[in-house]
Amino acid sequence: MKKLEKSVPVIRFKGFSEAWEQRKFIEIINRLSKTSNSSILPKVEYEDIIAEEGRLNKDISNKFDSRKGILFQPKNILYGKLRPYLKNWLYPDFKGVAVGDFWVFEAIEATPRFIYNLIQSDSYQKVANDTAGTKMPRSDWTKVSNSSFFIPKESSEQKRIGT
Repeated sequence: MKKLEKSVPVIRFKGFSEAWEQRKFIEIINRLSKTSNSSILPKVEYEDIIAEEGRLNKDISNKFDSRKGILFQPKNILYGKLRPYLKNWLYPDFKGVAVGDFWVFEAIEATPRFIYNLIQSDSYQKVANDTAGTKMPRSDWTKVSNSSFFIPKESSEQKRIGT
C-alpha cells in the first residue's frame, strides 16, 4: 500500500472498495505496561531481534532470568522505541517479557497483524522517528499515540494486509 488519496489506497487487493478511515493510533491499540520479573518466562531484548525483519536471531526459549520488563502475550506487538530508526519490532507467538525500551501493543480496533504491518509503514516510522534525545533518541509516545493513520474499515481487508 503506497500513498493514500481521499482515504483510498493506490494499490488495493481485489474485492475491496470501501474507503479507509483515519484513526488516532491510541484508538486502535492499547499500550501495555504490566511488568514481570518472572524467571520462567523467556526474555526478549534488542539484541535478540533482527532489525527490519522482525525475527529472532536466536532461540530464546531458554533465556530465563529475573530481570524486569513488560509482559507480552502471543499476538501482542513489540516496538523498540529506543533509536526507532533501527526498526526493532516483533510479533511473538509466545508469552514472554520485553526487556529494555519497548512498547508493547495490544490491538483493540484493528487486527493484530494489521497493526504489526502499520508500525513498519513509512507513515508510522516518520512519526516514530521524530525523537527526543541525542545520545539515546526515543520515540515520543504523545506524538505517536495522537498521530492519525488510515486503516481499512473492514477487518477482512485488515487481515488480508496482515498476511
